[in-house]
Amino acid sequence: MAKISNANKAKTTHRLRTPRLDSRQMKEYIRLHLFNELRWLLGAATEWSIQEQLNLKEVGYDIQVYAMDSTYLHARALFEFFVGPTTRNRYGCDAYLGPGSVLSSSSYDNWSGPLHSFLLHAQDRSKPRPLDSSGVKNLNEMPVDFAREILKLWAEFERMLAKSGVPEIRELMKLAREKRQEAIKGAECVVHSAVAKQHAKEKGKMLKPVFVFD
Repeated sequence: MAKISNANKAKTTHRLRTPRLDSRQMKEYIRLHLFNELRWLLGAATEWSIQEQLNLKEVGYDIQVYAMDSTYLHARALFEFFVGPTTRNRYGCDAYLGPGSVLSSSSYDNWSGPLHSFLLHAQDRSKPRPLDSSGVKNLNEMPVDFAREILKLWAEFERMLAKSGVPEIRELMKLAREKRQEAIKGAECVVHSAVAKQHAKEKGKMLKPVFVFD
């Protein structure tokens, strides 16, 4: 029997990172992987917003920075799923909607370069360029904006699933919607946590959920 070289084994494994998903696997991918990215994204963006409002600035308590980094990490993973096609390394929403069927985000078109650099490269960040439509906010001020854009894309993904000509795909719309709602409710828990309430009380602030389900 011919032996398979380590190099060929690596190539075979590489090709199998994004095999075609059957209906059960599609459901599991939404329920486990996409939901995992969304819930941590919304939770982190909510925490960032809370810290921004409270303006604690306690030495050694840099939770706002950690929340910002986490927000962008999970946002990038979801942006790649929604606006990019399936590759050998990751799935895109065309795995559900059909070849060439990906969503579009003009916001992400503008954000993708700075976001990529922010996450992957150590570089001079002393002169960040504004990224929002008003030309005021830079990347460090936009965790909530990124999360809201993801929620918009997620809702559009639900609508596209509902329009599918494949019954098994249409059925996934309900699951995707339920997981969006669950993630939003999870982010509300960040606002209502004992720690957040205590800091808000000390600062005389009234905290409210950042995201709402519609």
